[in-house]
Amino acid sequence: MRASIAYLTTTSTTMPDLLPELGGAHRLELLGWHRGERAVYLSEDVGGALPLIHVVRTRGEHAGRMVAMRSWYEGDRADLARDLDARLTALRAELTPMEEVDPDAWMLTTRVVQRRALRLPSGGRPIRKFALQLVVEPLVTCGPAEPTRGRTVVTAYLRPRARLDRAWAIPGEPLALTRITYLGVPEGVGLDKQVALLVGRELH
Repeated sequence: MRASIAYLTTTSTTMPDLLPELGGAHRLELLGWHRGERAVYLSEDVGGALPLIHVVRTRGEHAGRMVAMRSWYEGDRADLARDLDARLTALRAELTPMEEVDPDAWMLTTRVVQRRALRLPSGGRPIRKFALQLVVEPLVTCGPAEPTRGRTVVTAYLRPRARLDRAWAIPGEPLALTRITYLGVPEGVGLDKQVALLVGRELH
């Protein structure tokens, strides 16, 4: 209890104006479903010149995890924008649109796994930093099978707040992709960042 009180009284829930702006909130946009790869592609606007492309696979070792396509950003930076545009154009031609569904069919639970005080180069009170566990699962399940839960740990700043705001059905699969928004950009009073999680759904 004493440690908790000390943490609350010696850290801040706002970011001082002395730090440079980080480019604003990060927005995650759904690109679509790749039938051949059994994967969902997403584009994240991180406030820079180029978006960051992610993939969430439904099969294999990294199934259910949002993985950045880092190989797309290797090579000569002068050619990067042109090459990325060409790759995105080719990718979009292979993607199937996904139907948006009611996110209230799933439940989000959060748990603070770790909390730390992040010291700033400008001095002053440290800001609050959290390792925040996110778990998404269906509200209603049918049958004896264990439902597919989406689970990840993210880094949140200032306040450990998160909400499940959108969901899309994956065509022909008993799965959906959910998007969770949390305070993941330490700028001002905290700005949004988003992550996608693969979860189970009932096929009708």
